[in-house]
Amino acid sequence: MDDRELKYYCAPALDPAPSLFDGFEKQIRRDPSVNEHIDGLLTALLHLPKETVADTDFVMYRGMLTRLFTTPYSLREAWSMNATRIGRTVYIEDNVTQDVVERRQGSSQQHEKLMYSGYKFETLCVLDKPASQCTAQDLAKRPDAVVNTHSEYCSVFRTRLGGFSIISGAEVDCIDGEKPSEFPSRLYRELKTVGLLDTPRKQESFDRFKLIKFWAQSFIAGIPVVTVGYRDSEGVLRHVEDIRTQDMPRRVRGQRSMWEANVCMNFAEQILGFIKEAVTEQGPETQYRIEYDPQTQDIGIELLTSQTTTPFLTPDFISSSHCKN
Repeated sequence: MDDRELKYYCAPALDPAPSLFDGFEKQIRRDPSVNEHIDGLLTALLHLPKETVADTDFVMYRGMLTRLFTTPYSLREAWSMNATRIGRTVYIEDNVTQDVVERRQGSSQQHEKLMYSGYKFETLCVLDKPASQCTAQDLAKRPDAVVNTHSEYCSVFRTRLGGFSIISGAEVDCIDGEKPSEFPSRLYRELKTVGLLDTPRKQESFDRFKLIKFWAQSFIAGIPVVTVGYRDSEGVLRHVEDIRTQDMPRRVRGQRSMWEANVCMNFAEQILGFIKEAVTEQGPETQYRIEYDPQTQDIGIELLTSQTTTPFLTPDFISSSHCKN
């Protein structure tokens, strides 16, 4: 619950152009088989007043909200979540199945390198303290820094979607300048990497499938800017672009087969209402499964038996006053 892992943005050097594949073999990897559930978010909730948590409709990480936002335009992507209700609050986590873990572990090296390039880009863009306090040596060290996928800074925030209040958590890549005491998200910045958009087809694919996720993630967390690094087929960073979150829906407006922000928000609000009505039984031992089936394009909610599940709320949270009705 401090700012030790918070990173500070400083634009990467492009002369000479760095490779986003450099250091791939030296990286410190997070174990993909470990399911962290929503443990970190629940720990943060224990530092909030009990009344604030009890007066909230949903608790979930940003990734689950992003999933709801983008489903109308990602109809082929199946997903699965778990839900537990305490009082008026529905807690939601990703349902990480064994199949998902095996797919992560069985990724090709090329896929792993593309994933790594995003972390490498972050390393090239950030510092451990504001740029105004750094030396030329600090900047020169960034290309040789070992990428550590364990390191992250998470922001916990309260927001609303229509009639629903939500407490969520999101990884924050970096901040512009020193962190202010109020509304720090106004200075937060997302960092993303994509391949060069050197053909009309690639540009269309980016606008249709990537930009919607960039927008949803940033909009939900109140992050105003996404910095995109464009790499070539060899992984070399060729140029960098800042895209304002509020401008993303306008970039695709009027284009054929593109997404609309209001459709995303309205759909997510409707699904939250569906979940709130269906998830009625109380207690940490009680668990529901929420699944989207791309074959039927239906979202179903099922009450699971206690014999097939274990609580995903942490023992510390269950034993706290926050978990009492």
